[in-house]
Amino acid sequence: TSSSVLHLLLTRHIEGGRGRGVNIWDGFSHRYPEKSGSDLKNGDTTCESYTRWQKDVDVMGELNATGYRFSFAWSRIIPKGKVSRGVNQGGLDYYHKLLDALLEKNITPFVTLFHWDLPQTLQDEYEGFLDRQIIQDFKDYADLCFKEFGGKVKHWITINQLYTVPTRGYAVGTDAPGRCSPMVDTKHRCYGGNSSTEPYIVAHNQLLAHATVVDLYRTKYKVSCLNT
Repeated sequence: TSSSVLHLLLTRHIEGGRGRGVNIWDGFSHRYPEKSGSDLKNGDTTCESYTRWQKDVDVMGELNATGYRFSFAWSRIIPKGKVSRGVNQGGLDYYHKLLDALLEKNITPFVTLFHWDLPQTLQDEYEGFLDRQIIQDFKDYADLCFKEFGGKVKHWITINQLYTVPTRGYAVGTDAPGRCSPMVDTKHRCYGGNSSTEPYIVAHNQLLAHATVVDLYRTKYKVSCLNT
């Protein structure tokens, strides 16, 4: 029988909104349902992997999957965005159970730390990736994940498709957080922005956040995690 790696599943698409904090796609999809796809749906209710994770893993086993790429929801682990404001034990427990079930079936987890679902609190406070404060908050979030799950996860992705948030979120406004210049916003759906500058600022800060987290992993975790 053949084997395969199942990949690129966003928490927003599969987990649902139960048991986590608000992220920027929640407000965006409610405010602009026409941008959320042909079915005009938000992420409040999905295929509910948050509660049906065991069935998902069982199906992967039946498919002879050897790997599974998925993302952690920052707002599920740290609902208010910053580690200093509290960590959601329920979120940690959920991902531990999922990882344990995958490993039990010899399915290798490939985990993405950020797949565009930034906690809304960080967007409200300092416009998220438009401000360099995000670098420390992303580092703290990654540090927690490496410490908590490093014994089970050996393959990490920092930021999914780094170009997507700057271009679609800040240049044309078709994705969260939905910012763009008035000249681009012909249908008046952006809530502000500058398509000439903001995409480059966001991309730069994402690169800095990526580099910071890579350095953190290499200097603090790589040897210990690979030896477990």
